[in-house]
Amino acid sequence: MTKSLRRALFVAVSLFLPGVVFSTELPGKWTLSVENTDHVVLATLRVKFTEKPARSCMSGEWKVVKVVSAKTAGKEFFPASDPLSYRIENNQLTIGRNQICDSYLWLQGPLEGPSVSGEYFSLGLGESAPLGHFRLSHD
Repeated sequence: MTKSLRRALFVAVSLFLPGVVFSTELPGKWTLSVENTDHVVLATLRVKFTEKPARSCMSGEWKVVKVVSAKTAGKEFFPASDPLSYRIENNQLTIGRNQICDSYLWLQGPLEGPSVSGEYFSLGLGESAPLGHFRLSHD
């Protein structure tokens, strides 16, 4: 089965059964838009989700997110040039900067069909702060 046929089948089935996730794989390239709390997009990245294990200060099975290209309003808002990793657990996707211990930046949302949206927040020693929102869609 060709890659484009698999993608078309996944999208078609997802439209009819949006709450069902058939795989924990995220094949191909994806567009990631990160917004501030006012829903203004300040970072847009094209990414690939790899199966390569990632280094992380957080427990769990983290894998490398490869940034193919990025346009950002600055590293201060979203660290597109820092190593990023991801994990899928209980149909929840988490993408984050996890190699700087106790200064994590996470994007987190439910896997429901061919796109994901959720919250962007910081996570540190005993505290969390909302930073915005994100949307991830398959190219």
